[in-house]
Amino acid sequence: MRVPADLPFPSTERLRLMLGVKLGLLAIAERLRQNWAAHAAAAGLSTAQVNALLTLEPGEAVPMRSLAARLDYDASNLSVLVDRLERRGAVERRPDPGDRRVKALALTAEGERLRAAFWRDLVEDPGPLAPLADSDLRALAALLSVLGVADPAASGSPGRD
Repeated sequence: MRVPADLPFPSTERLRLMLGVKLGLLAIAERLRQNWAAHAAAAGLSTAQVNALLTLEPGEAVPMRSLAARLDYDASNLSVLVDRLERRGAVERRPDPGDRRVKALALTAEGERLRAAFWRDLVEDPGPLAPLADSDLRALAALLSVLGVADPAASGSPGRD
């Protein structure tokens, strides 16, 4: 991102350094988002569909409202996303055992396959971090930890703390 010339410049060297880091992190975050989207597209999915599949766990049925909350998604818009996944054979709607008026969402065998294939392809692609040496990656992981960003890979749980 280019710094607009008409806006104030940071007043101290520390703030200038922080601005450079913030803009750099935003740039790498955008490259990581693009990499994620490319893997989703390669699987024939949108990023929203991938996020839904990764949020669901095999063998669980999640009420639509709960899934919307987990995804930080508007419940009224979730139906369109779920309809597409259902047409694809990746999920199925089931009555919630606790309240049969409520529809719960569950992965199908195809949904589990798509979810696993996307994840396998994503984790085997170093993507934008490929230029970093192992020591650089460890240093970056340590810095992220200082900032309170948990390492989901360390817990063995993809995509979640």
